[in-house]
Amino acid sequence: LTYFVLFLGLFFVLGGLAVASNPSLYYGEVGLVLASTAGCGWLLSLGVSFVSLVLFMVYLGGMSVDCLFFVFSGRSFSRDLGGIGCYGAGVV
Repeated sequence: LTYFVLFLGLFFVLGGLAVASNPSLYYGEVGLVLASTAGCGWLLSLGVSFVSLVLFMVYLGGMSVDCLFFVFSGRSFSRDLGGIGCYGAGVV
């Protein structure tokens, strides 16, 4: 269980770094999902499963709506990648 909690801590930090270092909304959303999943896993390891589930559903539901708003508002995916275009998106 100790290694699992350390693994979740690593993913929480990596998710926070992904949010802070990516100007693109799409990759920032992936970082938010990673960090919130790791945070809810931490709460599960503490034994508060209901709070973890509610936090996971509410937070990720709100972030999904926010991401879909920006996707459907017409922002180009290639502009967010700094000119790499579809080649960089295909690699990811």
